[in-house]
Amino acid sequence: MSRTAPSSRILWTLALPLVALPVPALASSYARLVQEVPASPRPATGPTSVPGPPGSDEDAITTKALPGADSATRGDASAGVASGAAVDAQKEVFRPWEVGGFIDANYSYNSNLPDNHVNRLRSAVPRTGEFSLNLVVAYIRRAAIPGQFSPTFEFALQAGPAANALMYYEPTPGGDASRFAGVEVFKHIGRANVGFTTKRGTEVSIGMHLSPIGIGIHWTPFNWNYTVSWELDGVPYYFAGLKLVHKFNDRHGLQLWVVNGWQTLADVNKAPSVMLGYTFTPSPRFNLASFAYAGPDQADIRLAAWRLYSDTQFTYNVDRFGIGGLFDIGSERLTDQPDRPVALWTTGAVFTRWRVMGKGRTWDMAARPEVYWDRDGRIYGVPNNLLVGATYTNAVRLTENLLVRLEYRYDHAALNQGYFYRGPAIHDDDPKFARHQHAVYFAVAGVFAHRFGRARQ
Repeated sequence: MSRTAPSSRILWTLALPLVALPVPALASSYARLVQEVPASPRPATGPTSVPGPPGSDEDAITTKALPGADSATRGDASAGVASGAAVDAQKEVFRPWEVGGFIDANYSYNSNLPDNHVNRLRSAVPRTGEFSLNLVVAYIRRAAIPGQFSPTFEFALQAGPAANALMYYEPTPGGDASRFAGVEVFKHIGRANVGFTTKRGTEVSIGMHLSPIGIGIHWTPFNWNYTVSWELDGVPYYFAGLKLVHKFNDRHGLQLWVVNGWQTLADVNKAPSVMLGYTFTPSPRFNLASFAYAGPDQADIRLAAWRLYSDTQFTYNVDRFGIGGLFDIGSERLTDQPDRPVALWTTGAVFTRWRVMGKGRTWDMAARPEVYWDRDGRIYGVPNNLLVGATYTNAVRLTENLLVRLEYRYDHAALNQGYFYRGPAIHDDDPKFARHQHAVYFAVAGVFAHRFGRARQ
């Protein structure tokens, strides 16, 4: 095996101990906490809520998310207790079935005014300089019934620019001779999995699942900020394969994933990848999680060519405010290139939100500083790419089903040749990209969910 680059070795030495920490599932999406504590349905990464019961602790997680919020969950143990279920739980009625969906529309302004109206390598909000019907989703799911052996089921359809961008790099194994795979086959599928949960809460599921890596999800109405971080656009939004989750108790859980690869429904090779996760939830307010991914994401399936990735994340979230953070690092030897170089990339971000006013109708603000270093251009295409960003969001919930957001985002690339599309500079080999980018987003989301059915006693 060839010698590993010194900087790669040092960073992995720092990062790998984090994987072994008792770190639990951050609320990478709205309902991580809802899943852990069904009777306390405060979303983990969403800006909406309603008042808690009289006399309750004002910092208790007693509010519910937008309907359907935890249908966007990133795969924690009891991935089934949705926002409506939590209300039902207080009435001692559990409704396992849920149908719902949302419409996300926006208008965005980009200071670089690219001629192609494209935000470079952004899949959650790919269009700019126009009104965009960004993403439309409809779903049905069956949640696990607590304390019973029960089947689980999830299926979601999606359409819009964000759906196409999500699947843009979906591989077609075999090239021109490929069949039954690729973006045109899969682009309208948002979730598709089936499984079961045992009486003790062990979950087994197979199909297309939301990835637990990172904070936030591709379904933008359920994030604190409207646009997602560079980290999230650089990790899998979904996995295709087998998910096994076991909760030892209310605090500790383990996850095992065996999947096709790094956000691929089709596989680029003939070997699966694996991921281990450890989750720790000491209270409904605090979540910590760590995930370690390993597997071949090139045609070469030898161990020397495996991609290694570590994701460590946390959140503390109550009605009045929330804070989260993450640190990720990845490495991969590119055996198909001369000298077999080792690619290295790392990222960190801090997520904050605070309630400005309101109980039924609410106004929240959120801010997110972040940094992303792609030393060899493995993720964002250009070597020595250092991206620094800052995002500030106002979110106003007019009704339980209607969310309006106004967001400002600034991004800076340290590259001399720039990185962001600008005017006619819209081809990836163009040397006249912009180094700075200012963007403003006005977004409206309408979200619907309805729960039905009863658990058999």
